[in-house]
Amino acid sequence: MAVGKAAVWIAQMASGEEKRKNLSKARRMIGEAADAGAELVLLPEFFNFLPAKMTREAYAGQAEGTGGETLSMVSEIARKRGVSIIAGSIAERDGDRIYNTCCAVTPEGIVARYRKTHLFSYGIINEAQIFSPGTGTAIAEVAGMRVGMTACFDLRFPEIYRKLAMEGAQAITNVAAFLLETGRAHWMTLLRARAIENQVYVVAANQASGGGGGGGAKYYGHSCIIDPWGRVVASAGAEECLISGTVSAARVDQVRHRLNCIEAAKAARF
Repeated sequence: MAVGKAAVWIAQMASGEEKRKNLSKARRMIGEAADAGAELVLLPEFFNFLPAKMTREAYAGQAEGTGGETLSMVSEIARKRGVSIIAGSIAERDGDRIYNTCCAVTPEGIVARYRKTHLFSYGIINEAQIFSPGTGTAIAEVAGMRVGMTACFDLRFPEIYRKLAMEGAQAITNVAAFLLETGRAHWMTLLRARAIENQVYVVAANQASGGGGGGGAKYYGHSCIIDPWGRVVASAGAEECLISGTVSAARVDQVRHRLNCIEAAKAARF
């Protein structure tokens, strides 16, 4: 692995209500990516458990600590395969609270944790009835890059992406269960905007069509990797798949040297 350059793979999963089945699928897809040379693998939001109906009771029954079954499995794979993993998100239990939590895992273990700050509300879905909001950003040093972490609805709030860029992120991940309706209208536009305005790679892992076990919400898929100029490096369709691309700190530097929005933002007074 070259410092500041990494082979990134996205596992676009259609997760459901059977946790063991989801974990087995995640293990298989990470293994396939590692066999193909992956250095960093992304999983989608709620990769280990995605019910047809999102209720507090459903998530409370499946919530884990960061030392629970799911992240223990991910840590084991990372260690054995020598790969870093942005472990989508899980329902994390902390006392009486449940968080929508994304962890960055390297062969050395969990190196960063991000609790989703913007909780989604649309139609009958209201995450604030299930989860507590996180209160800060997170950047992980993984695969030779400084990687900021966000989740799904965060994508609609440019402030968190700008904060991560100002804090030194060279790539920003978004793990998502983005809906079919809103995905068709806004997904790619928002992803490219966040990459262009912050001059970072945006790497987005979404739930595939069929996620949720059927009968509930429908998901958009279309996971992708976008470079700091807004160019789509790799993209998926709607179904389960693996996609890959290379992210490079040198490319970030190249774009910012030509048109440095981040330094201009730091200098701005208004």
